[in-house]
Amino acid sequence: ENFLMSQLSGGQKALVAMALIFAIQRCDPAPFYLFDELDQALDSTYRAAVASLIKRQASPSSEGDAEDEDGNARESTQFICSTFRPELVAAANRCFGISHQNKVSSLHLLSKNDALHFIANLMSEEEALGEVTTLSSSKAVASSRGGGGTASKKRKIAKKSEEDKDGDDDAAEA
Repeated sequence: ENFLMSQLSGGQKALVAMALIFAIQRCDPAPFYLFDELDQALDSTYRAAVASLIKRQASPSSEGDAEDEDGNARESTQFICSTFRPELVAAANRCFGISHQNKVSSLHLLSKNDALHFIANLMSEEEALGEVTTLSSSKAVASSRGGGGTASKKRKIAKKSEEDKDGDDDAAEA
């Protein structure tokens, strides 16, 4: 079956691009690859598969294919990936966090558990934000259909979510 790239979903386009990059990497490897959220458009099954492939490609000697076609020793390749998903973090050898304060960025070495905990917190915040957004959207739809008095309810929801956020910030600082 033939498809135009425009017919593919974001995740499918990402997989096609990664397949091309990994195919080139096997033929003519570079010493390192830099990926910025390559797993963003993928579901968890594909993220885990990509993480496994990166781990395998990064250390070829672990799979017994430490030699290329000519019998020469193949060196391992370094993959530098930014991600906000747990699958790549779980497969990583090292994890770093970057903080930004007063217009200065700082790099911090994190344990794998700390990195996974950070991502879990981000994901739970996203889910909570999604629930508030969904609730606000459904009330907006109801008000456009003639439901009266929902504007004040939306303000209360927005105010409540801001209060909750302020309370969470205080708890995180304590």
